[in-house]
Amino acid sequence: MTTARWAILTGIMILGLVIGVWEPFSGLSSQGHHVLGLILPALGLWIFRSPSLPYFTGAALLLGGCLAFKVPLSTITSGYTTSAVWVLIPALFFGFALVKSGLGRRIAYFVLKLFEPGYLTISLSWFIIGLVLSALTPSITVRLSIVMPIAMSVVEACKMQERSRGSALVCLVAWGTAVFPGTAWLTGSLWGIFMMGFYPAEMKTLVTFDSWLAYMSVPWIIITALFLTVVYLIMKPVEPLAISRDTFRKQYNELGPVTSQEMIVAIVLTSALVFFTTEKWHHIPTPAVALLAFGALMLFGAITFQDISTGVNWDIINFFGVILGLTAIFAHTGISAWFRPFIEPPILAYASEPLVFLIVLTAGFWIIRFVDVPWGFSTIALTAPVFIPLYRDYGLHPALVSVAVIAAGNCFFLPYQQPLIMIADAMSKSRGWSSSHVTLAGFVYAGSVIVAILISSFYWKAMGLMP
Repeated sequence: MTTARWAILTGIMILGLVIGVWEPFSGLSSQGHHVLGLILPALGLWIFRSPSLPYFTGAALLLGGCLAFKVPLSTITSGYTTSAVWVLIPALFFGFALVKSGLGRRIAYFVLKLFEPGYLTISLSWFIIGLVLSALTPSITVRLSIVMPIAMSVVEACKMQERSRGSALVCLVAWGTAVFPGTAWLTGSLWGIFMMGFYPAEMKTLVTFDSWLAYMSVPWIIITALFLTVVYLIMKPVEPLAISRDTFRKQYNELGPVTSQEMIVAIVLTSALVFFTTEKWHHIPTPAVALLAFGALMLFGAITFQDISTGVNWDIINFFGVILGLTAIFAHTGISAWFRPFIEPPILAYASEPLVFLIVLTAGFWIIRFVDVPWGFSTIALTAPVFIPLYRDYGLHPALVSVAVIAAGNCFFLPYQQPLIMIADAMSKSRGWSSSHVTLAGFVYAGSVIVAILISSFYWKAMGLMP
């Protein structure tokens, strides 16, 4: 960790100590002060950690500290028992099986070889690839691990200058299609899983596969389409893409014939998708389908005993387990009740005008994301109780409110705000884009979000989804 990061982290820890010891906030219990004093350094460790420092460092500090300050174990570990985690774990293994079997690469090259290569057709190919991979795994990191190496192989084959407009276009479009379109349905990205964990208990039953699709499909398809179009228009080089379709055909043929493992993974994951989308008829809940599909992958050898410990990042799973428990921890310690008067009035002030509300909420969360870096999860947990009056008093469905929350969670005005940008940059060995390209694309994304909300409002109102 750099000296500057250590200095900032030290300052955050001192602030947490001051809050925990001096208890400066009137109306907040001693237990609430102590837990708030723990959350600040945990958040600092998550934001400013070095690659060698696991996420569980901050999580262990928070878990152990909460136990020491008499928060019940059932409350602290509530994130681990929510259905979201039991969809998350199989979902991450779905992605692992997609990579291990080679099916992900086969799908990507199969789509790429369908078109005569050009910047426009490459962008269209990435969009199709993003949709297909999103249907098979909600793990964005896995999708990035498939598309980013292929994107860099296109850059290298075309002899593009690294971090040029051309390479940035190819890589940012690949990144965007791996991240954005899957949000359109509940199991297309981890956002659906995470939000199910953050909602207050009485709100969870309101969000089903069908309701999520109704609210999310139109805006996120529009966001993706606008993002790809504008990035293409402003970053497209004058020179044509110097690669032939035979290159992709050759790379596809080098994969060899379809293997039995690929067939198994394809059948299991496609079957899971069908069951996810037809829950209203068979009534088997999403976690059950995910776990049964996970069991089938193990039974047929697509996931082996050795893969259980190494196939997914258990540090990330533990991180999300702790994060998803923050809503219950905040509620039990009184932090939510204490903080509610500060956040509820400004949020509810716009709730009578749903369109204005969504835009203002999106902009507000964008600002918060400059400091709440890990996708804004702690802010979501802190504001989760407000979902109740928004629905009860103003008729705003939690999935509709989540459009703004997720739009902010995916933002990237600066590279440090978006962990997925940093992950993809590491995968490309920082050869795909520059910081200025990321910032430009980040503003394109922000504009796409606002336009998508405006357009989607007509659809939501016509379908009776928005008051």
